[in-house]
Amino acid sequence: MTYAIYFNPNAGNGKAEQTAQRMKEKLEVANKTAEFLTAPDPEAAIKKIKDHLNQYEAIIAIGGDGTLNIVATAFVQAGKAIPFGIIPGGTVNNFAKRWHIPMDLEEAMDVIVAGHTREVGIGACGNRDKAIVSSFAFGTFADISNEVRQQEKQKFGLIVYPIKALKQIGKDSSYKVRIEADSFKKDIKVWFALITTTSSIGGMSYVKKAAESFHVSILHNMTIFKLLQLARFVFTGKLENSEAVLYLQPKKIRLTPLEDSEIVARIDGDKGPKLPLELDWLHKFLTIYVPEKTVPVKGGN
Repeated sequence: MTYAIYFNPNAGNGKAEQTAQRMKEKLEVANKTAEFLTAPDPEAAIKKIKDHLNQYEAIIAIGGDGTLNIVATAFVQAGKAIPFGIIPGGTVNNFAKRWHIPMDLEEAMDVIVAGHTREVGIGACGNRDKAIVSSFAFGTFADISNEVRQQEKQKFGLIVYPIKALKQIGKDSSYKVRIEADSFKKDIKVWFALITTTSSIGGMSYVKKAAESFHVSILHNMTIFKLLQLARFVFTGKLENSEAVLYLQPKKIRLTPLEDSEIVARIDGDKGPKLPLELDWLHKFLTIYVPEKTVPVKGGN
């Protein structure tokens, strides 16, 4: 059996390929065979992974949450997963940070070679044809993210997002959506909704007691005061008891638009499908390589 190393050869001026070569060398030293797995686009990569899944002992992905999503989507569509190695290469790396994957490339590779694993949950949507590794979002912030051009990010940096968000306050920028989350059901004017698979953003935990489920945070009936509360959450990580956010921990979610507006979601940092959608929690679906200290003890989580 062989380890597959998935990466985008056009990303990072060839650095991803250099990292893949280094990972292959480390595996060979550990008497493990490896081969590169690349494709011209995400759709082709998903198909290639599914078609060759039974040939691999594990798959290693080099990149951020969007890259991880490609591999996880192949797993979801196939209805099975094999051990998954992560070498962070994105801007935020939410999922890797939550599970304590080192940001240092060499250290991340060493974690994979060591072979310690744990099972973790992720989400799926669209009749389980698309994975949700880290985050699912819709509303004003998601629309802004879908519209911000690469040139703007390069010129102004991340400050471009809150600047554009402030310009939306007071405008008719909410979407009326029916939110059904387990036993919860309500029609809400959503300004922004963020659904995550872990209780942290960028490695920062924002709730004290986190269930193995989706974490749903919804900003509605937006005002300047609520935006200031949101800013407090962003900088302090304190979400509980906030009037700005409706918070839920469901395992199944149905999102239904109640107006004619087109609502486009954003999944793991990339433009996603349109609502209406159903989201399902996949308990312990992924087996990922983690540092030994984060492997759960027998009988634990």
